[in-house]
Amino acid sequence: MKIKYLLLILIPIFIILLNLQLLIFNNNFYDDDVSDNLLNYFKGEELNFNYTEREIVHLEDVKNLMNILKIVLYILFFFILILLFNKDISNILIISGLITIGIVILLFLIDFSFLFTKFHEILFTNDYWLLDKNTLLIKTYPLEFFIRFFKRLILNIIITSLMVISIGILKNVYTQYKSHTS
Repeated sequence: MKIKYLLLILIPIFIILLNLQLLIFNNNFYDDDVSDNLLNYFKGEELNFNYTEREIVHLEDVKNLMNILKIVLYILFFFILILLFNKDISNILIISGLITIGIVILLFLIDFSFLFTKFHEILFTNDYWLLDKNTLLIKTYPLEFFIRFFKRLILNIIITSLMVISIGILKNVYTQYKSHTS
């Protein structure tokens, strides 16, 4: 596979996962002690609230996914960085940004409940994510929270993609300017 095509796949994945990671750990997005404790739990601290056994198992699964996400981001970052040194990046950045925007627009058009359910069915090997409505996790993070999170994630991804596109355009303009002045 050509490096260009590989980058056109890896950069959108990186943009999406990076924005997911950044939003998950954005303390300003949350506004309660339970969320602070959960974010600290994902970083290695203990849980301070009374969760049911199902909630604890689910939170452990989520924590494991957070760790995998971090590792995948590091691998993608270094792999993309190495590949970018070997290519003219301006067009790759522009196309990657456009692909990413296209992906998130398509996701935004799909019913959120469907996406939410499929996300959990794909990433979790058990049904511990199916919690009773009276549990602390569901009270703290009702479906409306995840809808707001998803909308913010889409916005952040689009902004990042526009920045990547802008860098590609500026690089193109600079390259053309430099070739005309030489």
